[in-house]
Amino acid sequence: MDVRASFDNGATWCHTGSLWGDVCTMSTPNCLQGGGNQSMILNEAGQSELRGTQQEGLSLYPNPNAGNELFVNLTGIDASVETVSVDIYDAFGKRASARTIAVNGQGFMNTIMQLNGELAAGLYTVSFTAGEQQFTERLMVQP
Repeated sequence: MDVRASFDNGATWCHTGSLWGDVCTMSTPNCLQGGGNQSMILNEAGQSELRGTQQEGLSLYPNPNAGNELFVNLTGIDASVETVSVDIYDAFGKRASARTIAVNGQGFMNTIMQLNGELAAGLYTVSFTAGEQQFTERLMVQP
């Protein structure tokens, strides 16, 4: 991995030898496994913990998506829930799409959402509301 540091927007680079600086060894203990969009944050006790946008019961694919068909698999839904509301928000927080999908009452939803090219290329947040439960995932639409 090459890391290049500049503290003046690339006008100069921190280095003492070659153009990109000295070579050093970098180790990454406790690497995260499992994929998904994840990040490390500090909790109230000052300890790091994993936070992810892909939740246990939600998967969207393909992601990135071409803006046509989006396969949705949502598990862990309360059995009394009959419909799931789906809201897709653009990067500015504006709702780009809203739908209601019927579920089978067995605690899961496995469906294909037809996007029909209605979303421009960009990053979106897809929010699923199933009764009192909320599931959220990022979606990248690429041409």
